[in-house]
Amino acid sequence: LDPTNVQASRWANRHSASFGNAAFAGLKSDIEQAGGNVQAILVRPLPDQPGRYEIVFGHRRHRACLELGIPVLAAIWTDAMGDAELFAAMDRENRERADLSPYEQGMMYHRALEEGLFPSQRQLAEKLGVTHTWVRKAMSVAQLPPAIVECFRSPLEIQHRMAEAISAALEKEGRAVLRRAEKVRGQQLGPA
Repeated sequence: LDPTNVQASRWANRHSASFGNAAFAGLKSDIEQAGGNVQAILVRPLPDQPGRYEIVFGHRRHRACLELGIPVLAAIWTDAMGDAELFAAMDRENRERADLSPYEQGMMYHRALEEGLFPSQRQLAEKLGVTHTWVRKAMSVAQLPPAIVECFRSPLEIQHRMAEAISAALEKEGRAVLRRAEKVRGQQLGPA
């Protein structure tokens, strides 16, 4: 497909930093050398826009092809696929590849709950076939205050254990933690 006829899903789970790191540069280089993506992305047709598609999964492969100006190899889902099914397929593909950062995973789950795609964390976990504990851990990263997230060089560096420790500190001495965060915010410090 012409990558300009393919758009990101509203449920896209990639943070913009995912398209500016060494891993993306490596993927883009591999795609360029191969003359295209060898692993197809999955898209669904946009019913109100003939000839246009929405990505189910494969946002990075699509972006690489778009930036390279080459066609993107895509499988087109022709059966009905609602947003909840798209969300589940995207989540499953990313978990199998172990590719999303905890922050991206958490933000994906957070957005789905905020927008009412799933009524609860438990139902989201059941639909995705993951444990409620996994969803809770992912959500702990997504629910960190912006002042805390901005202390990291990139939100992609935030790990579950860090989020749990920060959340515990916020619960115990919230104002003091936020004051300390304001002092280091924007200094591009490493996670440690």
